[in-house]
Amino acid sequence: MESNKKYISKLLSLYEEGESTLEQEQELKAYFSSEAYDSDFEIYAMMFKSFEEESKTKYQGNLKTTKKSSNYFWINTAASICIVLGGLWYFKYQSDQQKMEDAKIAFEKTQNALNLLSQNMNKGLEKLEYVEVFSEQKNKIIK
Repeated sequence: MESNKKYISKLLSLYEEGESTLEQEQELKAYFSSEAYDSDFEIYAMMFKSFEEESKTKYQGNLKTTKKSSNYFWINTAASICIVLGGLWYFKYQSDQQKMEDAKIAFEKTQNALNLLSQNMNKGLEKLEYVEVFSEQKNKIIK
């Protein structure tokens, strides 16, 4: 009987750890339903008996199922449309911002090029003033 008690203890420890097989659980169920179990296992016997009793119970009431209203469908559809439209708006907004940034960069480059051209033109005009003074002096001498 002592070897049987050790075997049942081993099965119970496996059962508690969740490592027992279905066959081992069936052995435990049969052992505790036979009423010939050791008094040290009284708690386990009560547990297996309650499992057995609960497995035999059936629900006798009526199940009320609720039908989902069609409002949920329309709310989900409207939310999906809002998300898609929001995504499209955001894409267009980012695209417009990129175009504005590109235009700003092009404007700055053009402004720098025109400033450079203006500086070079001013240098050229200064040299033309010398030519104009030279021309006036030459005309005075020649007359």
